[in-house]
Amino acid sequence: MNLSLKPCACALAAGLLLSACGGGGAPATDTTPPSVTIASAAGPDGSALFSFSFSKPVGTSFGAEDVAVTGGIPAATVTQIDATQYRLSVLPTQRMVKATVAAGKFSDAANNANVDAVSQTYTDAGNTVPAGFNLVWSDEFTALGLPDSSKWAYDTYRNRDGWFNGELQYYANARLQNSSMANGVLSITAIKERLSSAADFGNQNYTSARLITQGKFSFTYGFVEVRAKLPCGLGTWPAIWTLGMPANSWPAHGEMDIMEQKGFAAADKSSVLGTLHMPAHFAGGGLSESKALPDACTAFHKYQLNWSTSQIQIGVDGVVYNTYAKPPGADASTWPFDAPQFILLNLAMGGSLGGPVPAGFATDSLQVDYVRVYQP
Repeated sequence: MNLSLKPCACALAAGLLLSACGGGGAPATDTTPPSVTIASAAGPDGSALFSFSFSKPVGTSFGAEDVAVTGGIPAATVTQIDATQYRLSVLPTQRMVKATVAAGKFSDAANNANVDAVSQTYTDAGNTVPAGFNLVWSDEFTALGLPDSSKWAYDTYRNRDGWFNGELQYYANARLQNSSMANGVLSITAIKERLSSAADFGNQNYTSARLITQGKFSFTYGFVEVRAKLPCGLGTWPAIWTLGMPANSWPAHGEMDIMEQKGFAAADKSSVLGTLHMPAHFAGGGLSESKALPDACTAFHKYQLNWSTSQIQIGVDGVVYNTYAKPPGADASTWPFDAPQFILLNLAMGGSLGGPVPAGFATDSLQVDYVRVYQP
């Protein structure tokens, strides 16, 4: 008997090629669990950036809640770069920051969960927070607009009568032109202008801002770090400092100037000052030391205060350049530093440290990336 071979019959239906002679069977099930590798790097704002690279897409099964972080405060959400790349920003509270993704924390489209735990440690080479200290207060200035009113107030009380030390500015209250946040930075801006419409105008030719934590946050002892870039303009006097309370009793309750900068000449913009004021040391500028910092007005630096029961140290980028030890038999005149102080950020114009303001001055800013306070 002759056998004839018939071609496999195929039909095109609904735009799909349907084969009547299959034999291919069901598609293979993906049983390979996804995996992840973690890398770390320094962020531009002093953060630790952890990058997560997945072997296959994991979609919404991975989030910030799936990362265990020690030594830092993670952002509320991860940033997805593409189908397999994610990034998490962490605010370091210690020199060593560790991110861990445990087993079973994410899955692929076939619902395969990861089976391995992966960790990565980031070492902040510029982090000089004392061992055992923890972050107790901070402002990262991540919002837009005016500074957080739950953390900062505006010091304006001497506007009508004129500010101390021959200063020339009017300090504006909650005015975006003089104090604003954008791109993770607070800008305190001095402007050549006469705000004559203000009820407390004192005939000043410049506006600026003076932010204070008085009534909102104060502390006794601790480590303070403020990352900031200073103004280059002559006639400007930026300051990062603390005051004992009540402030109007100066110098009875002490003052710690974490950073000040003169503005008389261009050379002044290449160094900074760290100074302490108290009843026994306030005439002649207090107990002051200077530190060369050639790029102070073109780059961000970490201005630091370490205040303990026995000494005060002022430094920049981990280098201490002014130390004051509590004297034997100290009293309130030589050590008024056993009570709370609040934080001030301001940009003054002219005065005893700012010097003459050039006729061509228009505007300049003190830019602050963050303010952080740590305690044991």
